[in-house]
Amino acid sequence: MRYFLHLAYLGTAYNGWQKQINTQLCVQQILENALQKMTGEGMSVMGCGRTDTGVHAKQFFAHFDYEPNWNYDPVERLNRMLPDDISVFEIIPVEKRAHTRYDATFRSYEYHVHLEKNPYLARISTYLDTKKLDFEAIRKGLESIRNTTDFRHLCLTPDRYKNTICRISVAELEVSADSKMICFRFTANRFLKSMIRIMVARLIALGEGKIDLDTFADAQQGNQKLRFRTLAFPCGLHLSKVVYPYLEREVKASFTL
Repeated sequence: MRYFLHLAYLGTAYNGWQKQINTQLCVQQILENALQKMTGEGMSVMGCGRTDTGVHAKQFFAHFDYEPNWNYDPVERLNRMLPDDISVFEIIPVEKRAHTRYDATFRSYEYHVHLEKNPYLARISTYLDTKKLDFEAIRKGLESIRNTTDFRHLCLTPDRYKNTICRISVAELEVSADSKMICFRFTANRFLKSMIRIMVARLIALGEGKIDLDTFADAQQGNQKLRFRTLAFPCGLHLSKVVYPYLEREVKASFTL
């Protein structure tokens, strides 16, 4: 029988989701070890994506196959076995052919930035030491992204894909009332390697006045020598929602601006 795990994790301590050949700590391995301990059987868990080192997931789905024989609450027991930075909310029975990665129709990400140094935000948001950001310029950059279909030049490893076409349905900026915290929100049918971190780095450079809108738009059409950090830091990035044709769940792990 196949099950979807609905979970969330803080990625600070982990080398991403995916299990590595070396001994680096990853979320998938921690989860498989806990399932094996709980069931007494070897477990292989497939995730809905591959978050990078230090990236978080407010909502994540993984699936595994198991013929249940538990006479206890598996969610409660699993959570007692997992570290505090990984939480399982549900174990959901699904059709045998259901797949957390390939069946997802939309994924949403958030990227959080704080403009005033705050130790309570250090692990879940990126501190940007700047006096002022031009939010209107950033919003124009986001409009340019919404009008883009081929993200080849906003991807770290474009040649690994058969195509680099993505359908972006949401690319927007939210600003807190005091303008000290901002959040980029993106929704698409797919995201490429480091695509969001590249987009955010360029949007921030646009907001800081390091590049103008024409340069921003031109860079999406080809490689340019851009003199700023090309990848936004991972700590601000959160996979925030995953939607399936047959399954959609409320996000359980969250915080607000």
